[in-house]
Amino acid sequence: MKLRHFLLPLMIVAFVLTGCDKSNANLKKAPDFTLSNGYGETFTLSDQKGKMVILNFWATWCPPCQREIPDFIELYNQYKEDGLVIVGVSVDQTGWETIEQYIETIGIQYPVVMFTPDVVQKYDNFQSIPTTFIIDKKGRIVNKVTGYRPRAFWEEEIKKHL
Repeated sequence: MKLRHFLLPLMIVAFVLTGCDKSNANLKKAPDFTLSNGYGETFTLSDQKGKMVILNFWATWCPPCQREIPDFIELYNQYKEDGLVIVGVSVDQTGWETIEQYIETIGIQYPVVMFTPDVVQKYDNFQSIPTTFIIDKKGRIVNKVTGYRPRAFWEEEIKKHL
């Protein structure tokens, strides 16, 4: 009886010390993909090893997307030398010309590629945009964000994972 009283608290302490670290628990490896833009240039996720990736699914006609893209442009320019990669995956279905015009008008300098249904399915088959995945330097999805978030939110995520 006394041994059981001793072991139970010891087991609880061991669980607390080893089992409650949620920072690495249940992190899913980001599915690899290769997508292209209208010029035939490709972006492959697995080529970004050792870098933090913000994977942003968006569309030219989406007001919340339009609102957050200027923040992504600023953050990319500020942190790209530190290992930040932002890639915009357009879910527009009107063709590359519409996307290209938007890129030029807004001044996006990070990679922008076109979606495929396969990639959407690999990434939880999301139904809303913007949907953004934060992928750490080890290639694990550390956050999934649906909807608009202000610049301060993204900068905090960058500082945590960069």
